[in-house]
Order: sequence, then C-alpha cells, then structure tokens
Amino acid sequence: MAHSLLATILLSMLPAADTAVVLKPKETAGETTRVVSTLVASGQFKQVAVNGEPAPKPLALKVETRLEFFDKTLAASKDGAPMRSVRRVEKAGAAINGEVRASSSVLRPEESLLVAEMRDGQVVVVSPGGPLTRAELELVQAPADPLALAALLPAAGVTKGSTWTVGSDAARSLSGYDSLDDNALKATIDSLDDAKAVVALKGTVRGSALGGPGTITFTGTFTFDRIAGRVESLEVERQETRQAGPVEAGLDVKSTLSVTRKAADTPPELAEAVLKDLPLEIKADRELLLFKSTDGKYSLVHDRNWHIYWDGDRQSVFKRLIKGQPVANVNLTTGPNAGKGRHQDPAQLRDDIRKAAGPRFVKILGEGAVDGPSDTSYRYKVTVQGREGDVAVVWYYYLIAGPQGDQVLAVFTLGAESMDAFGDQDLRLIGTFEWTGAAAKP
Repeated sequence: MAHSLLATILLSMLPAADTAVVLKPKETAGETTRVVSTLVASGQFKQVAVNGEPAPKPLALKVETRLEFFDKTLAASKDGAPMRSVRRVEKAGAAINGEVRASSSVLRPEESLLVAEMRDGQVVVVSPGGPLTRAELELVQAPADPLALAALLPAAGVTKGSTWTVGSDAARSLSGYDSLDDNALKATIDSLDDAKAVVALKGTVRGSALGGPGTITFTGTFTFDRIAGRVESLEVERQETRQAGPVEAGLDVKSTLSVTRKAADTPPELAEAVLKDLPLEIKADRELLLFKSTDGKYSLVHDRNWHIYWDGDRQSVFKRLIKGQPVANVNLTTGPNAGKGRHQDPAQLRDDIRKAAGPRFVKILGEGAVDGPSDTSYRYKVTVQGREGDVAVVWYYYLIAGPQGDQVLAVFTLGAESMDAFGDQDLRLIGTFEWTGAAAKP
C-alpha cells in the first residue's frame, strides 16, 4: 500500500505526456540578435518561345547568397511577434553562375543600416542612408525574414506529434512569392522539452513571383527557443517549378535555405544614442530604388512597381507591374552624342517618331519642354497616339540631353485605356533623371 502511494505521488510530479504547451513569441523592443541567412540553389533557367518558334533549351543556373546582420527590435505586437527592426549589415552578397550570364552583387557600405517592418503580411526593407538599387533590395529583403518567422508557430497549444498549417505570412516569406494561391505547408512537433521545440516542415506552397506562377515543395525543420521566445534556426530544402512571368523567365530549381538567429550584444551602430537622430520611419520616398546606367552616365530613381527587364550597354528596359500584371514599359536608349551644348532638334525627333511607328502612328497628342531637377539637362516630351493591331496605345517620348551632348531617348508604352490609372508615372520617373560622371560636367 505504501509502495502504491509513493508511486502515485511520484507519477503526479511528472508532466503528463499529452500536456499541451503554447509556443508563443515574446520578443521585445531593444533585443538584438545576429542573423545569418544563406540560400544555395541550382537548376535550370527556362527560356520562353518567341514568335511561335520552339522554346530554346533550358540553361544551367547556380545561385548563392549570404546575408549577415545584427537585428534590433524596435517594436513588437501585443502577442510578442517582432513588427519593426533596425539592422546593421555585416555581409551581403550574391553570385549567379552557370550558362546564364554570370553576375554578382553586394550591398554598398553606405547602405548597411536598414529598417524593416511587417506591412500587410509582407516585410518591407529600406535604407535611411538613401535609395537601394533593385539588386541590393533583393539581397536584403530575403526569404525567411526574421520578422515573418513568428508566423510559423501554432495558434493553439501543442504536444509532440501535433500538426498545423503554418501562417500565410511565413509561407509567403519562405517561398519568396509576392502572392499566394494555396498554402499547404504543414508543421509537426518532432521533439519538445522545457528549452526547445524542434518542428518538421513539409508541404507545398502555390503562388506567384512578379506575375510568374509557381509551386514550391518544402522539407525541413525549424527550432523554437522556448526560453527566449523566438525561432532560432531554420533549414529547408525547396523544390520549385515556376512559369515565366512578364519580367523573369521560368525556373526549375532545388535550393537550400538556412537561417540562424542568436542573441547578441547591440553593436555601436545600433546604440540608442546613434539611432535617436536617424530617420527610422518607413515613408514612401524611402522605398524608392536607384538605377544607374551600365555606362555610368546617368541615374534615376523609381518606385518598386518598376522592374528591370533588360539592362545592356546601350539600352535598358523597365516594366511596370501592378499585382503581377504589366501595365506599361519604358525603353531607355542611349543615342548619338550631339556635341557639347547641343541636342536633337524637336522637329527631327517628330519625324523620327513617325518613321519608326510607320502604320502604327495615328497622331501627336502634345509636346513641349519638361522641367527637371537640374538646368544642365534638356528634356522634351512628345505624346503620340498609335495602334498595335486592334489595340489603341499611347507612347510618351522623352528626349533627354546633357551638357556634353550625351542623349537618351526614353519611350513609355501603355494601352490607351490605362492612361488614367498610369497617371503621371512617366513624369515622376523622368523627373529624377540626372546625368552623372563625365556626362554631367559643364
């Protein structure tokens, strides 16, 4: 009887095997972690068919990215999930190799201080030091951002073996998709103790990136630090098939995504005394991106709906996407040098437009000089009505000339029915155009 009573007492002191625990984030303002995020991918870059011809063979593709930064929480939700943070980047780089044209990118040192926030289920990253380039944005606004990891956690208490569908914010961040059609990414508790929970991830996510629909299958794990109240590590294998979109070609790739977060001392660059004088609010003008021409002769600033479709030595092409759908494009073409202090005559420009448009030309709707940020640049705009088959189109032609005679012709193309929605986006873009380097010398 005594033995039975002792056994009963000892058993009552042990936690019940099925006692549910809540995996709840509890991050607070002022906490700092050091984050390391890597992505290694290989596969094929799927080219698209043109003019009814068979599609060219896929090209081999290999991508490696690495991002290391200190992340200091500025604000958290009432549930303990981080919502805003300020970051000091130590390393940020990407390399693309294979049969596709090799390229690499790094973050400029002057842009190493960043601010990030959750907005409408997505992470937005800006630099208080000035506009990022598109390549820099793709480096620092990476998949599995720390601000989105709390959405991996279950809404209710769990025990070993419990399964749930991860939150859409986490599925969107892990996939890198800007919109989701279906989230079937499941999480299952592998192990659970007082210190940590190890969770398996498996399933698929369907969505699209820049208008290109795709599907990603995930297999991996993440670890939740119950004491610190944060996801401290994640590693997933991803298998993606994506169709071509308006801006990017299709993909068929395998990748490994890894993120670690460890508590760290706040670096001097993120000390309160330093931050109090910095503009840490994310305003619309801080979301603008910087574009520099390949030859270094000019730059401009644009909003994030403009995407680089092609960037060559003499021509760059941007497409404007709204919710993944193209609404306009602009071609920036370097023209012949007209001589110091000179530019093409507007009458000649009109003749060139008529000849280039041929039977597509309908009429000129308006023309005239356009103001810019500097009086050393000449800008002239011609608005043209035309037709592409049965579709009414509008072209905005801009002749831009520098003091040394350098010239750029910018041509915006949009459907006539889109004019009202497009508004003054052409003027906003051209209004930021500036000659740089030798082209800007008086």
